[in-house]
Amino acid sequence: MRFTTSGAAAALLLASMAPAGAQMSPMAPAPMAMGVTDWSGFYAGLNVGGAQASDKFRNPFTGKSTGNFDFGGPLGGGTAGYNWQVNPNWVLGVETDVDASGLSGSTGCPTSSYVCGESNSWMATIRGRAGYAPAGSNMLWFVTGGGAFGDINRSVVGIKGAHPNPGDQSGWTVGGGVEDMFAPQWSVKVEYRYSELGSNFTSNAGLLGINYHFNAPPPPPAPVAAPAPPPAAPKVFIVFFDWDKDTITPEGHQIIQQAADAYKAGAPVQIQVTGYTDRSGSPGYNQRLSERRANNVAKAMAALGVPKSQMIVAGRGENDNRVPTADGVREPQNRRVEIVEP
Repeated sequence: MRFTTSGAAAALLLASMAPAGAQMSPMAPAPMAMGVTDWSGFYAGLNVGGAQASDKFRNPFTGKSTGNFDFGGPLGGGTAGYNWQVNPNWVLGVETDVDASGLSGSTGCPTSSYVCGESNSWMATIRGRAGYAPAGSNMLWFVTGGGAFGDINRSVVGIKGAHPNPGDQSGWTVGGGVEDMFAPQWSVKVEYRYSELGSNFTSNAGLLGINYHFNAPPPPPAPVAAPAPPPAAPKVFIVFFDWDKDTITPEGHQIIQQAADAYKAGAPVQIQVTGYTDRSGSPGYNQRLSERRANNVAKAMAALGVPKSQMIVAGRGENDNRVPTADGVREPQNRRVEIVEP
């Protein structure tokens, strides 16, 4: 029986299987944020695929080459490697893999009536890798190349030792592929490799792999600091006075009590006690009246336990009217003392 499956076709088949598998899995992990993949560090994983191999026909008795012999089969095994993230776009690495091989086939031996067979039971490689990670993507496009190793087993059905059996061989391999970090520390890849063992054995292999990366996952984005709360508005207590008076009314004493209680309930702050008048009377008289009103309120505050050293006492006369008026108007809202606690 002769196997004619090509390595290129196998690679295309594996590439088509990767997105289809992703669509069929409803429990697939959520993709990572684009453009934040770190490929550096150790990784290990599994791969599976198939290959098409070719060797020379040989006369079972003389060992001379007489033509090509094609055969194929599955591959599967493990892989391990290490990456260096040179910069955000370029990755260099080394990788090795060991695969069990089911490559085998048989055909009529040339120039004889016997059946010749050939098989390969294992393949291994040690390779370098160079990859490019496009900005804004979790993909890594790579090329690879290095040494290849494996066995070549030839036989003639019914005749022991009639066919030269090379056994373990070494050679070289080159290839390329694409890898996708589909979740933190997990990637899948599709890869094609061409290999030569000994003097005549060649193979074209397509592989689908999954790798676990031992590097730490990227840290979550730093939380955005909440804006500082706006400073608390100052507390303002207003004590109103009768016209041309500096005597505190009963209602005014209640307001002063509230201001003293608020001071005692909070952290010690410097209080502003400022007196005002309306615009009736002369400016000089109004200035003195506003100062008397402020001093009387400050004394009442001190009697309630507010230290005098914590108060700034001042008079503003008929300035800074609460209700703007013309000169000479008796406006009750302007006859006041304001107690301001920051």
